[in-house]
Amino acid sequence: MLTCEICREIVSDGIHLSDGGMIHDSCFDSIQAKEEKIRNEIITRQGKLDIFRGEIERREGIGFKIVSIFSKPEVDTTDIKKAIRIIESNIAQLSSTLGSLQDRIAPIYDYFLTYPPDWRKRRNEVIERDGKQCSNCRSWSRQLHLHHIKPLSKGGSNKLTNLKLLCEDCHSTEHGGRNFSDEFSSSETAFSKRVANIRYAIKNGNRIKFDYKKPSDKSHKQRTVQPAELVNVEHHRDSGSTLCVRGYCELRKEERVFALKRMRGLKVI
Repeated sequence: MLTCEICREIVSDGIHLSDGGMIHDSCFDSIQAKEEKIRNEIITRQGKLDIFRGEIERREGIGFKIVSIFSKPEVDTTDIKKAIRIIESNIAQLSSTLGSLQDRIAPIYDYFLTYPPDWRKRRNEVIERDGKQCSNCRSWSRQLHLHHIKPLSKGGSNKLTNLKLLCEDCHSTEHGGRNFSDEFSSSETAFSKRVANIRYAIKNGNRIKFDYKKPSDKSHKQRTVQPAELVNVEHHRDSGSTLCVRGYCELRKEERVFALKRMRGLKVI
């Protein structure tokens, strides 16, 4: 029985991870909600901080001092500065809490089958590590994309050690001409959509149909399978693993295991 990587309770249906783990959808939603709440609280306090700082600048400005000679307005900023220190302390505490939450969930995001929610943060960390240039052509570009050195479909991860920066042209070349101009407009990858369809079929008792090509095959063959479960199969020749689906194959009339990375055109029937 699998246990959720977040709450450690038994999980039979949820978000599959590339290392064979799984998390409850509800646990993931809860983490996301907590992050959003903290961010909103930081933004709210930052807004108040800006107002107070602006008021101090106004009171300490030359124009205000000239007016104060005649009208005697409130010039003392002691209370405002005290409020600023309190707000700054609150923001620091909230930022620390947010950082701890992100550190807790980051190892799980390492094995997401989609672009993880902290994808942009990972991009910034790789830029800090490697500089803002394409790792292939060494050109300096504002349009730098993160590229998985080892694809997720082949057991790769979202760890920084498996990520490198590519300009849009080099990224497209690496993927056979694919258009990456909208890289961050969708949280799903083709691989994650395949996983989602298989999960749906397992949950609802549907069959799946797809073209499949083993390493020894010269061409793809159509398979129809009644999926039973998603399993992570360890490689024999290296330390990697591949996400597979186990189920009854109508072509072979027996239970088989199929690697998701060797499928194409998967449909739920």
